[in-house]
Amino acid sequence: MKTLRPSQPSRRGFSLLELLIVASLCTIVFTSGSLAYRAVAQNQRRATTFQEVPLSTPIATNFFPDSTESTIDSYTAPSYGRATIAQQMRNLFYEDVESSSAVFALPRLGNINTIRERVISIGNRHPAHYDTPAGFLALLTELTSTATRATNFRTYRGAPPDSVTTGAVTTPLVNGSIFILQPSGSPTEIWVRAVYEIDYYPFNDTAQRSATYTAGLPCVHASVRRYVDGTLTNFYDVVYREATTATIGIPFVHFERAVRTNVVEAAVTNFKVAANHPFYMIWWPDPAAASLRGTAITSYTGLRSAYSKHEGQTAFTFIVPQFPCY
Repeated sequence: MKTLRPSQPSRRGFSLLELLIVASLCTIVFTSGSLAYRAVAQNQRRATTFQEVPLSTPIATNFFPDSTESTIDSYTAPSYGRATIAQQMRNLFYEDVESSSAVFALPRLGNINTIRERVISIGNRHPAHYDTPAGFLALLTELTSTATRATNFRTYRGAPPDSVTTGAVTTPLVNGSIFILQPSGSPTEIWVRAVYEIDYYPFNDTAQRSATYTAGLPCVHASVRRYVDGTLTNFYDVVYREATTATIGIPFVHFERAVRTNVVEAAVTNFKVAANHPFYMIWWPDPAAASLRGTAITSYTGLRSAYSKHEGQTAFTFIVPQFPCY
């Protein structure tokens, strides 16, 4: 009788062709991986570079009330992590606006604003009389509690001036404060939900001196900050290297109701276009943008000439109603 034996395992190895195919596949995988790692590593170094910013002591104290440091570290643009934080702040800003009774955006000369309290007493004044940013600033300059602190703001109708000349010094008007008011439970008080600050601070990186930049590489520290009753609650910032404030442009413009064209005012006629409610266009710095310089190549006329510097400059552009609850 024939005895069945267990089959013997095959001792056959890989063929030369199979080995060549496997080696080729491994080469492709490892080469692709190394190229991807190199690209990520280069982008990581480029997008997360730190920059030391020498803020003056008064500005550092005003920006960050609980800090005693006058020098801060920030990321250089483009920074995609900072862009994510900016997006979160944009969402918070819209939430504040949706819950507000009025929004007043005031351009500011310099980097300091101290009007951030939660309650502003207005006495027997009627809030409805102050229905434009210029009117709100007039209110702040009338009140004893805010008159001195309001001197940094500049009045405007339509678009603020591109720059302000004080003596022999001309300074671009790029900073601003946005007061978001909420419904008040008192006829003699204005209640402030939050204050947003937009600031561009120019400085020189003295570690980068050259024949072109003998005083150091010009840089601009850009930030947007949110305060509630004087307390810093949210902020993002970024540093643009080889940049100046001259290329930034005004922080916002204001559009009045079209019915106001019944009163002829040549300087602001172009901005009387709101069909129903007055509104703003507001620009924030974009951490994902590599430069502060816009891409406009056309000399615009009319109202667009006032804010043409922002063309192609930032993705953080807002259309905000002045009176969201009405």
